[in-house]
Amino acid sequence: MEPPSASPRAGRGPWQELLLAVSLLTFWNPPTTAQVTVESVPPNAAEGKDVLLRVLNLPGDLLGYAWFRGKSVETNNRIVSYVVNTQVITPGHAHSGRETAYPNGSLLFQNITLKDTGYYTLQIITNDIQVEQVPGQLRVFHKRSTTGLPVGSIIGIALGVLIGVALMATLAYFLLCTRTGRASAWHDLRQLWHPASTPCHAPVSSSTSPVSLPLPVLQELQHPDTSIYCQINHKAEVAS
Repeated sequence: MEPPSASPRAGRGPWQELLLAVSLLTFWNPPTTAQVTVESVPPNAAEGKDVLLRVLNLPGDLLGYAWFRGKSVETNNRIVSYVVNTQVITPGHAHSGRETAYPNGSLLFQNITLKDTGYYTLQIITNDIQVEQVPGQLRVFHKRSTTGLPVGSIIGIALGVLIGVALMATLAYFLLCTRTGRASAWHDLRQLWHPASTPCHAPVSSSTSPVSLPLPVLQELQHPDTSIYCQINHKAEVAS
């Protein structure tokens, strides 16, 4: 059922006149124990969704009602008011344009935001001039992804994993280069001081030598003698 059209007025209206008419009478007619309750549907709403503050056990002899933001019923906190006889809905100062009131007392919030989180008060007046105030509450949370985590948290975790993988790869590459460099340098030293040769075979002569060799060795390199070379090579290995 479509709610009655709201009046554009946000100031003094039928609700204020009704309250003034019953303000003195309520002193002799104190309110009874409230049987009316308000529940949020759903109890916890995601940001951007619609939420209904549903009123249960609303009196049948209802004269009118009003919704207020917060726990007080101050005029500046009034969201909307409704008078049964005239079916006039009057938005208040706290009306944001996203609230819709229904004749059964329920209040619908469209495209709810985090700022809507908090307490609300329903004030009702019956035909026997009984005034009751019923509290309600909205709970709104950030919209979450399908994994149950906020999108920002997922992005942060992904970036952390990528950075960790990059650091591990860099460390592994550095260690590999270090070990490879050390092995290569040690191999060069061994080649420098102990040229590779097979037993009883003279090494290939070279025109250049990285180290100063004794004269007999140089002569032997120029005129290789297999037996002498094997003796020299054996002595060099024993000395090392």
